[in-house]
Amino acid sequence: MKLQEQLELSDENYSLLFAVRRSVRYHDRRRMFYEQMHHVTSLMTVLMAGSILFDLGKHGDSAWWLLLLSALAALLAASDMVLGYSRRATVHAGLRGRFSDLEIRMLSGESDGEEWQEYQKTRLLIEKDEPAIYKILDLLCHNELLLAEGFKPDKDSAQFAKITRWQKLTSQLCHWDNWQAS
Repeated sequence: MKLQEQLELSDENYSLLFAVRRSVRYHDRRRMFYEQMHHVTSLMTVLMAGSILFDLGKHGDSAWWLLLLSALAALLAASDMVLGYSRRATVHAGLRGRFSDLEIRMLSGESDGEEWQEYQKTRLLIEKDEPAIYKILDLLCHNELLLAEGFKPDKDSAQFAKITRWQKLTSQLCHWDNWQAS
């Protein structure tokens, strides 16, 4: 039995709940991406700086590749400071929390009526604070949620977005604004 049937929701209310649940997954993935970028950048910066300091302790000229390594370490540190991976992770963690709170309210409230108009209004207020959406990542979350709710890709194929391997690989990096659903 599908979630919509279990909760006895109208199509409109189920669509709203589905969108909120998809947003929770989306912002969780964005948060994890930025946290991983911050950790990788920090690790690489420390490792590169350590190897450079070790080599500088030797007598004589430094190798050209050490100078390149030091420049790369500086670029990594600068990218983390400028792009603010940890700050972006915090933004997405906050948005995930707000969408999760809304989902909890939706599941514990009435299934019809004016309350759902308030849920819609709350969703729009949260979305107002969102950064630009990465379309393919959003569709990956859509497909993942369909699977979690018991839909089968072979049986319910019209529900699932078709996404190429390249789009999956670049889903956290490209907005894919001109992508059209097939």
